[in-house]
Order: sequence, then structure tokens, then C-alpha cells
Amino acid sequence: MLRIVSATGERLQPALEMLFSDLPADMRTQRIAEVRQEIEDDEFDPENLLLTEFDEQPVGVQLTILRDDDVGMVWPPLVDVSVLKTTGGPAGEVIEDELLIETARRLDAAGAWIGQALLEPNQSREHAAMQRNGFARMTELQFFERPLTGTSSSWAKQMKLSSLSYEPYRGSRNRLAFVNVLEATYRGSLDCPELNGARDGRQSLKNHAAAGSFNPDMWRLYRQPGADVGILLMADRPEQQAWEVLYLGVVESARGRGVGRAMLLDALDAARDAQLERLLIVADVRNVPAISLYESLGFQSVATRVAFVRLAQRLPRDRPHNAARQQ
Repeated sequence: MLRIVSATGERLQPALEMLFSDLPADMRTQRIAEVRQEIEDDEFDPENLLLTEFDEQPVGVQLTILRDDDVGMVWPPLVDVSVLKTTGGPAGEVIEDELLIETARRLDAAGAWIGQALLEPNQSREHAAMQRNGFARMTELQFFERPLTGTSSSWAKQMKLSSLSYEPYRGSRNRLAFVNVLEATYRGSLDCPELNGARDGRQSLKNHAAAGSFNPDMWRLYRQPGADVGILLMADRPEQQAWEVLYLGVVESARGRGVGRAMLLDALDAARDAQLERLLIVADVRNVPAISLYESLGFQSVATRVAFVRLAQRLPRDRPHNAARQQ
């Protein structure tokens, strides 16, 4: 009999062992101890760690983190195929599908507007599992970093726009201005255009605030005389001695005039003045102008991930394995 349960109580240890099964034994022990401490500190909810049992033996595990901004961060299922073979259990794909179906149900029940997974390009089996279960392959994301230490501050010699000024985020005093400019930057954007219309500027600000250590002084609304032209949202990543540019956008009417470059130069200056080691930023690989800008300022590509997304209550009706689930 196949059963999916939350990894609470005595089920927690086997679930964590399976979740971290790819790690060396010493690292696996350390990660399990860290998660247990996070549970004690109310920083991790084991209800979000799903365990699949077949004839009372653990055969699959899947983790989802539901953030305060109604975003579900979804990890692909892990299945112990060896146990299934010895017990005569169902195919691994069936376990993957059952876990992701339950994940989708829980995301909808929790009111998450999106579930998203970031996978490595070579994880073909995991890609297939996500796509079978309503997570569409949206795009590839390229991760960049710019070293700030040593003699790497050559950007300081580049021309900046004297007409450009900014004001930091000040909550209710200028939230509406930030919302309006953020929404304006989405028009004609090459970064994840599939999400346009799926959330408004208020929801986006909420998402960005939950994506890192929020500091209102690191959120900036840029202006030129008579017009708001862009927005820059950053977060602190102390474990990496870095700041991350969560979002950099320019309104359509101001594009092609060096505004984006000037904003990014400001970000580099601010991060260097804060004595950080690097500045991080992510781009949709389809956004060639943005990638060209980053590379021209010395950003280096350090990773690529494939983004899979599932918007609320979008479940395909033609999944394989329906017969297996009904038996």
C-alpha cells in the first residue's frame, strides 16, 4: 500500500536520511543536525517534508518551503528505486507523481500563488517529473557575480548620468510609487514575461521582501527630471559576503539611454563602500541586453538553473499513471 505523510515524529529521521542521501556520511549527519535545530527554533516545519511509504517502508521524499509571501519553493522528489525493486513496488515515476500531486494540493490549500523549482540543466529525470505534474519549464536563469575586492573596481571610471537621482523605500510614504514603477518596468520586459499578469506590483514587492534580508535603504526608486524611470531592489547575503540585486528594471520609455547601466553602477559603488566581496545578480537567458550589460561591467557567470513554475490551481488532467493511482 502506498501512503504519503508528513515527516513528523519517528518518520523525520528516515526522511532526512533520504533527503540528504547524496551527501557524504559526515556532511549528511551535519545537515540532519542543522535541520533538527531549525525545527527546534521554529525555522523549519517538518509538515512540508513529505515521505512516501510502500508497505511501511520509506521509498520517496519531497521538500517544499512555503514562504511568507505565498511562494512555494519546491524541490524535486527523491525516490529509492532499490527498495521499490526488492518490495515489488510501483515504478519510480509513480512515486514522483504522487509526491508532486500532493505538493500541488498543499500549495493550493495554503493559497500559494506560485510554486517554483530551480533545477540543474542535466537533471533530465527531475525535469520530466516536474513537467508531468503541472510545473512548466519557463526558462533558464543565469547567475552572475562581480568581485569587488582588490583591483577589480574598474567600473568606477565609467560615466554616470548626472540627471539621475533616487529615493529609498519608505513604506507607506512611497510604496505606491514603487508599485507603479515596478509594474511599468514589466511592460516589454525580457525577464520571465510568462509571469506578467500573474501578480501585481504589491505582490511583487512582497515577494522581493521575503527573498532576502530586507533593508529599505537598499530599495531605490530612480528618477530623471519629470519622470520616474527605474527601480533597484537589493538584499544582503551575509553568508556570501555579498549583496544581491533582486530586481533591476527600467520603464519602457527610458530604455536604451544608459539608465540601467547607471543604476547598476550605483549598486556596485554601494556594495564596495559596504566593504563586501561581491555583487550578485540573476538574468533570464533570453534577456540578451541585460546579460551584455552585466558582462560589460565585469560580472562573471557562475551557474545556470532551469526554472519550472506552477501557477495556482493549474493541474494537467492527462498525467500518465492515473490507472496506477486508482488501483
